[in-house]
Amino acid sequence: MLRPALAGLGLLLVMGGAAWATDPASAPTTSEDFIKALTPVPKTRGLALGTGDTAPAPAASAVPGAVPAAAPGSAPVPATPASKAATSKVATFKAAATQPKEAPRISFQVEFAFNSAELTLTATGILNELGRALTSPDLAAYRFQLTGHTDGVGNPDYNLALSKRRAASVRDYLTRTFGVSSGRLVAIGRGSQQLLDPANPASDVNRRVEIVNLGS
Repeated sequence: MLRPALAGLGLLLVMGGAAWATDPASAPTTSEDFIKALTPVPKTRGLALGTGDTAPAPAASAVPGAVPAAAPGSAPVPATPASKAATSKVATFKAAATQPKEAPRISFQVEFAFNSAELTLTATGILNELGRALTSPDLAAYRFQLTGHTDGVGNPDYNLALSKRRAASVRDYLTRTFGVSSGRLVAIGRGSQQLLDPANPASDVNRRVEIVNLGS
Protein backbone atom coordinates (compact mmCIF):
# COMPACT_ATOMS: atom_id res chain seq x y z
CA MET A 1 0.00 0.00 0.00
CA LEU A 2 1.42 3.39 -0.96
CA ARG A 3 1.58 6.10 1.68
CA PRO A 4 1.30 9.48 -0.05
CA ALA A 5 3.61 11.99 1.53
CA LEU A 6 3.05 13.02 4.65
CA ALA A 7 2.23 14.93 7.73
CA GLY A 8 5.00 17.50 8.00
CA LEU A 9 7.27 19.56 5.81
CA GLY A 10 10.54 21.15 6.81
CA LEU A 11 11.58 24.60 5.60
CA LEU A 12 15.22 24.80 4.57
CA LEU A 13 16.87 28.18 4.16
CA VAL A 14 19.67 27.79 1.82
CA MET A 15 23.40 28.11 1.59
CA GLY A 16 25.54 25.15 2.12
CA GLY A 17 24.20 22.24 4.02
CA ALA A 18 21.39 20.76 6.04
CA ALA A 19 22.00 22.36 9.41
CA TRP A 20 18.59 21.34 10.71
CA ALA A 21 19.17 17.70 9.81
CA THR A 22 22.28 17.54 11.98
CA ASP A 23 21.55 20.13 14.65
CA PRO A 24 17.88 20.94 15.35
CA ALA A 25 18.96 23.45 18.02
CA SER A 26 20.39 25.64 15.24
CA ALA A 27 16.95 26.24 13.70
CA PRO A 28 15.89 29.91 13.70
CA THR A 29 13.03 30.93 15.96
CA THR A 30 12.93 34.73 15.65
CA SER A 31 12.84 37.27 12.83
CA GLU A 32 16.36 38.33 13.84
CA ASP A 33 17.55 34.76 13.25
CA PHE A 34 16.05 34.80 9.76
CA ILE A 35 17.52 38.18 8.92
CA LYS A 36 20.97 37.03 9.95
CA ALA A 37 20.57 33.76 8.02
CA LEU A 38 19.33 35.30 4.76
CA THR A 39 21.37 38.51 4.50
CA PRO A 40 24.24 38.05 2.00
CA VAL A 41 27.69 38.83 3.40
CA PRO A 42 30.38 40.19 1.02
CA LYS A 43 33.61 38.30 0.80
CA THR A 44 36.62 40.14 2.22
CA ARG A 45 39.32 37.55 1.58
CA GLY A 46 42.61 39.18 0.67
CA LEU A 47 41.61 42.70 1.71
CA ALA A 48 43.17 44.67 4.57
CA LEU A 49 40.54 46.87 6.20
CA GLY A 50 40.97 49.86 8.46
CA THR A 51 44.63 49.33 9.45
CA GLY A 52 45.92 52.59 8.04
CA ASP A 53 49.19 50.83 7.26
CA THR A 54 50.74 50.42 3.85
CA ALA A 55 52.39 47.10 3.23
CA PRO A 56 55.90 47.35 1.75
CA ALA A 57 56.09 46.67 -1.96
CA PRO A 58 57.45 43.19 -2.74
CA ALA A 59 60.78 42.84 -4.44
CA ALA A 60 60.51 42.81 -8.20
CA SER A 61 61.92 39.30 -8.39
CA ALA A 62 59.14 38.06 -6.11
CA VAL A 63 56.33 39.19 -8.40
CA PRO A 64 55.70 37.05 -11.51
CA GLY A 65 56.09 39.13 -14.65
CA ALA A 66 57.48 42.15 -12.76
CA VAL A 67 59.77 44.54 -14.64
CA PRO A 68 63.31 44.62 -13.16
CA ALA A 69 64.74 48.01 -12.22
CA ALA A 70 66.95 49.58 -14.85
CA ALA A 71 70.68 49.72 -14.12
CA PRO A 72 72.13 53.22 -13.52
CA GLY A 73 72.72 54.98 -16.80
CA SER A 74 70.77 52.48 -18.87
CA ALA A 75 67.51 52.99 -20.73
CA PRO A 76 64.29 52.12 -18.87
CA VAL A 77 63.06 48.59 -19.45
CA PRO A 78 59.68 48.67 -21.26
CA ALA A 79 56.69 46.85 -19.82
CA THR A 80 56.25 43.31 -21.12
CA PRO A 81 53.03 41.41 -21.81
CA ALA A 82 53.81 39.29 -18.73
CA SER A 83 53.80 42.36 -16.49
CA LYS A 84 50.47 43.44 -17.96
CA ALA A 85 49.07 39.97 -17.32
CA ALA A 86 50.21 40.14 -13.71
CA THR A 87 48.48 43.50 -13.29
CA SER A 88 45.33 42.04 -14.84
CA LYS A 89 45.42 39.09 -12.42
CA VAL A 90 45.67 41.45 -9.44
CA ALA A 91 42.71 43.48 -10.70
CA THR A 92 40.68 40.32 -11.25
CA PHE A 93 41.45 39.08 -7.73
CA LYS A 94 40.39 42.39 -6.18
CA ALA A 95 37.11 42.31 -8.12
CA ALA A 96 36.42 38.70 -7.13
CA ALA A 97 37.16 39.45 -3.48
CA THR A 98 34.18 41.80 -3.31
CA GLN A 99 31.64 39.40 -4.83
CA PRO A 100 28.85 38.36 -2.41
CA LYS A 101 28.72 34.85 -0.98
CA GLU A 102 25.83 32.52 -1.67
CA ALA A 103 22.74 33.14 0.40
CA PRO A 104 23.11 31.41 3.81
CA ARG A 105 21.36 28.09 4.50
CA ILE A 106 19.55 27.33 7.68
CA SER A 107 16.54 25.10 8.23
CA PHE A 108 13.46 24.70 10.40
CA GLN A 109 10.24 22.70 10.47
CA VAL A 110 6.96 23.82 8.92
CA GLU A 111 4.08 21.51 9.82
CA PHE A 112 1.12 20.77 7.55
CA ALA A 113 -2.05 18.80 8.14
CA PHE A 114 -1.66 15.17 7.11
CA ASN A 115 -1.59 14.66 3.35
CA SER A 116 -2.48 18.33 2.89
CA ALA A 117 -1.08 21.79 2.13
CA GLU A 118 -2.98 23.30 5.08
CA LEU A 119 -0.64 25.04 7.53
CA THR A 120 -0.90 24.14 11.19
CA LEU A 121 -0.95 26.68 14.03
CA THR A 122 2.68 25.82 14.79
CA ALA A 123 3.59 26.48 11.17
CA THR A 124 1.98 29.92 11.09
CA GLY A 125 3.88 30.86 14.25
CA ILE A 126 7.27 30.28 12.63
CA LEU A 127 6.14 31.77 9.30
CA ASN A 128 5.15 34.93 11.16
CA GLU A 129 8.78 35.32 12.18
CA LEU A 130 9.90 34.71 8.60
CA GLY A 131 7.35 37.24 7.33
CA ARG A 132 8.67 39.91 9.69
CA ALA A 133 12.18 39.19 8.42
CA LEU A 134 11.23 39.37 4.74
CA THR A 135 9.53 42.76 5.27
CA SER A 136 12.42 44.20 7.28
CA PRO A 137 14.70 46.82 5.70
CA ASP A 138 17.50 44.22 5.71
CA LEU A 139 15.71 41.84 3.32
CA ALA A 140 13.07 44.00 1.62
CA ALA A 141 15.20 44.40 -1.53
CA TYR A 142 15.60 40.67 -2.18
CA ARG A 143 13.62 38.02 -4.06
CA PHE A 144 13.28 34.42 -2.87
CA GLN A 145 12.48 31.02 -4.35
CA LEU A 146 10.43 28.52 -2.35
CA THR A 147 10.97 24.92 -3.47
CA GLY A 148 8.77 22.16 -2.05
CA HIS A 149 10.20 18.68 -1.37
CA THR A 150 8.57 15.47 -0.10
CA ASP A 151 10.03 12.21 1.14
CA GLY A 152 10.47 9.20 -1.13
CA VAL A 153 7.40 7.26 0.05
CA GLY A 154 4.31 7.10 -2.13
CA ASN A 155 3.46 7.89 -5.73
CA PRO A 156 6.07 10.21 -7.32
CA ASP A 157 3.48 12.16 -9.33
CA TYR A 158 1.32 12.69 -6.26
CA ASN A 159 4.35 13.79 -4.23
CA LEU A 160 5.34 16.26 -6.92
CA ALA A 161 1.89 17.85 -6.91
CA LEU A 162 1.83 17.97 -3.10
CA SER A 163 5.24 19.64 -2.94
CA LYS A 164 4.04 22.36 -5.31
CA ARG A 165 0.90 22.95 -3.25
CA ARG A 166 2.86 23.20 0.00
CA ALA A 167 5.40 25.66 -1.42
CA ALA A 168 2.51 27.73 -2.79
CA SER A 169 0.80 27.59 0.61
CA VAL A 170 3.87 29.09 2.29
CA ARG A 171 4.12 31.76 -0.42
CA ASP A 172 0.44 32.65 -0.18
CA TYR A 173 0.55 32.93 3.61
CA LEU A 174 3.49 35.35 3.46
CA THR A 175 1.81 37.37 0.72
CA ARG A 176 -1.59 37.48 2.38
CA THR A 177 -0.47 38.06 5.97
CA PHE A 178 2.55 40.33 5.51
CA GLY A 179 1.92 41.91 2.13
CA VAL A 180 5.10 40.43 0.65
CA SER A 181 4.86 41.14 -3.06
CA SER A 182 4.10 38.04 -5.11
CA GLY A 183 6.86 39.20 -7.43
CA ARG A 184 9.38 38.57 -4.64
CA LEU A 185 8.37 34.95 -4.05
CA VAL A 186 8.61 32.12 -6.60
CA ALA A 187 7.06 28.79 -5.55
CA ILE A 188 8.02 25.52 -7.29
CA GLY A 189 7.94 21.81 -6.38
CA ARG A 190 10.41 18.94 -6.76
CA GLY A 191 8.49 16.15 -5.04
CA SER A 192 10.84 13.32 -4.12
CA GLN A 193 13.37 14.08 -6.87
CA GLN A 194 16.01 15.62 -4.58
CA LEU A 195 16.02 13.72 -1.28
CA LEU A 196 18.11 15.36 1.42
CA ASP A 197 18.76 11.90 2.93
CA PRO A 198 18.69 9.41 0.01
CA ALA A 199 19.75 6.55 2.28
CA ASN A 200 16.53 7.02 4.27
CA PRO A 201 13.77 7.95 1.80
CA ALA A 202 11.09 8.06 4.53
CA SER A 203 13.08 10.39 6.81
CA ASP A 204 11.41 13.58 8.04
CA VAL A 205 14.35 15.67 6.78
CA ASN A 206 13.31 14.95 3.20
CA ARG A 207 9.97 16.73 3.70
CA ARG A 208 10.91 20.36 3.39
CA VAL A 209 10.54 23.64 1.52
CA GLU A 210 13.76 25.28 0.41
CA ILE A 211 13.93 29.08 0.35
CA VAL A 212 16.75 30.61 -1.68
CA ASN A 213 17.79 34.25 -1.76
CA LEU A 214 17.72 35.11 -5.48
CA GLY A 215 19.26 38.54 -5.02
CA SER A 216 17.72 41.91 -5.73
